[in-house]
Amino acid sequence: MVSVYSSTSGVGSTSQINRNDRTQNQHSNQLASGKKISKASDDAAGLAISAILGSDVAALKQSSSNLVQGTALLQIADGALDQAGNILQRMKSLSTQANSGALDTSSQSAINQEYQSLLGELNNLGSTTEFNGQRLLDGTFNANFQSGADGTNTLSADLTSIDLSSAGLGLTGAVGASATALSTQASAAATSAELDNAIANVANARSQVGATLSTFSTRGSVLETDTENLIADQSAIQDVDIGEASKNFKSSNLLSDASIAAEAQTNRLRSSVLQLVR
Repeated sequence: MVSVYSSTSGVGSTSQINRNDRTQNQHSNQLASGKKISKASDDAAGLAISAILGSDVAALKQSSSNLVQGTALLQIADGALDQAGNILQRMKSLSTQANSGALDTSSQSAINQEYQSLLGELNNLGSTTEFNGQRLLDGTFNANFQSGADGTNTLSADLTSIDLSSAGLGLTGAVGASATALSTQASAAATSAELDNAIANVANARSQVGATLSTFSTRGSVLETDTENLIADQSAIQDVDIGEASKNFKSSNLLSDASIAAEAQTNRLRSSVLQLVR
């Protein structure tokens, strides 16, 4: 029935126009922002989950950076140990050279002087090998690196068993670390035995550092995969499907145009009825 005073069809079409307008604005905002959820009312549960995932992603990314720093630290330690191994090999060669009856006093003294110089360099490695102001190879370094979203998920770089000082490597003050270590054949022979032990200690230390480096590298790869998966999960919840949103936007435009046309038709009909009763 057409009524001059009220029109249920007019009210319905106006209501539909308003609904279409809200839907159109929603799809327009999604296309403009690229986000399926831009406010809590869009999807409260999805927004909460997305926020948690975002926090985890940030923590994992920082954990990856932590492991990069830890890896750099361990590589510095490994490089110093490599240099220590080279120094000890030369010291071993000198001790073997000094244990020869063909040497005169001057030659024996020259060999001992080179040995003492190398001994000083060896001690310097232990006291000067640092990362960000922290000594790595004096038997004191022990640190944890967060390697996951949870603060209790950490990897340890424990280098407390590695001491590059002469004493830490097993060179005693009476023999291998003495000022007269290679002054005689007897002292050279005793020093050679201690050097064998020191070389083995450095090899074991490098093995320990290498194992820790491998652990850091493996965990870093796991973190990269976990981060990618969480980002994909977050994107599935929060990011808009451009194709779907474009289709919905066009559809809402058509419905809006149709509702407006229907409202206009209703208004024209009411106007025609008024003309009849005049």
